[in-house]
Amino acid sequence: MIFIFGGAYQGKLTYALARYNLDEQDVWNCRNGKPDLSHKIIYKFEESILEKVRKGEDPVAYLESTIDDYKDKIVIVTDLSCGVVPVDPLMRRWREAVGRCSAILARHADSVVRIFCGVETVLK
Repeated sequence: MIFIFGGAYQGKLTYALARYNLDEQDVWNCRNGKPDLSHKIIYKFEESILEKVRKGEDPVAYLESTIDDYKDKIVIVTDLSCGVVPVDPLMRRWREAVGRCSAILARHADSVVRIFCGVETVLK
């Protein structure tokens, strides 16, 4: 697995498409629902985490039980850990769950890349 993360609008998807010579057809946007693993890139994975949090489910436990399904994928997550802590309790739970799930993804990934201002930093 390749795990790519960074802040909003930092060029994560653009980087992944160019770096791995893929196109838009290879991308599943999790805003369209739970991850479709028939695609190479799972984009906006934090949206699938939000869906679980809204339903009162545990996204961390779910990811731990399904992590092997992502072994040949590129998973892209927007880092929510920077900025103002949300006042809304649901959004705070989401922020924490994204951090915990990101740690799981990083631990299981073969490669971890942070994108900041379109520039890659390879962490693993």
